[in-house]
Amino acid sequence: MIRRTLAIAVKELLQLKRDLRTALTLLAMPLVLLFIYGYALSFDVQHIRLAIVDEDGSREARDAAEAFLRSGYFDLVAHGRDVRALDPMFDSGKAQAALVIPARYGEDVAARRAVTLQFVLDGSDSQTANTILGYARQTVAALSPVVRSGGREGAVAGVPLVWYNPDLTSARFLVPGLLAFIMMVTAVIATALAVVREKERGTMESLRATPLVAIELLAGKTLPYLLVAFAAASGSLLLAHVLFAVPVRGSLLWLALVMLVFLAVSLSWGIFISTLADTQQVAFQLGLLSSMLPTLLLSGFIFPISSMPAALRLVTHVVPARYFLVALREILLKGAGPEVWWSQLVGLLVYGAVVLGLATFRTVRSM
Repeated sequence: MIRRTLAIAVKELLQLKRDLRTALTLLAMPLVLLFIYGYALSFDVQHIRLAIVDEDGSREARDAAEAFLRSGYFDLVAHGRDVRALDPMFDSGKAQAALVIPARYGEDVAARRAVTLQFVLDGSDSQTANTILGYARQTVAALSPVVRSGGREGAVAGVPLVWYNPDLTSARFLVPGLLAFIMMVTAVIATALAVVREKERGTMESLRATPLVAIELLAGKTLPYLLVAFAAASGSLLLAHVLFAVPVRGSLLWLALVMLVFLAVSLSWGIFISTLADTQQVAFQLGLLSSMLPTLLLSGFIFPISSMPAALRLVTHVVPARYFLVALREILLKGAGPEVWWSQLVGLLVYGAVVLGLATFRTVRSM
């Protein structure tokens, strides 16, 4: 089985060598698109996940916390007195923001002394973080007007503290999304066209006459494109690091694993499309429509999934880029390990298994 699969893979590599346009498109197009869109793109958030750390416990501290919850922007996900609890909540994505009320807050407010609230943000999504910061400042400004005591001015002030992306650079949020978008589109279209080309040239009939089973044929067809696409994705990631200062804080090994799984899923979808189309034109159109628009609009690349209607949030679960994008940002920007993003990897594996099963079923019927 392995020998027959490798034989198909070698055949496909030789075909790529003869068809330099396809090979160059796979390698160069992601770099070109990343360069163009990375420089060209720069953008109401609801249900912001807020954790509150109340180190004071006074009535005035409770009033401050309630002011944030009454604003309509924030949903309370945790309330405690230990600031150390924030680390795991931000790492896992349970909290997007945190309000830290210092000790002696109530005493200082009662004495009309200047007091400071600290507002902690997850800056890995800079667009959302900027919006949340605006909401926080608005809430703090309405919390307590300037008061005077003994000829001195005092006020409740907020000091923002942004994690993972301190300067809120939009490229650190957008570029990982661009990577997911480019990888998905190029991988799907490349494999869909490659298999349909065999149909148009009549060589698929020759393959059907061999002892190959469906899974061997699909694996052999996919393997060369997986290697080429992984090389292109690695080059794009390097370009993102050099040009846009996108950090790689997590393990390169875990990053490579997640990228390989996502590319395998994308290629499987391309193979499935090739079983539905009989011409390259139809395969191109199906591949473009089924990969570009869902990845662009429903993966969380541009629009936060939490702000979408409930029906659309359900639809996002069948968009593989949704899972990849969460894991990619966790690894690149937060340096998180698999204990944080393992569920995203499981989602990708389940999606890939279903799609590959459908592609195998259709290939078996046609052989």
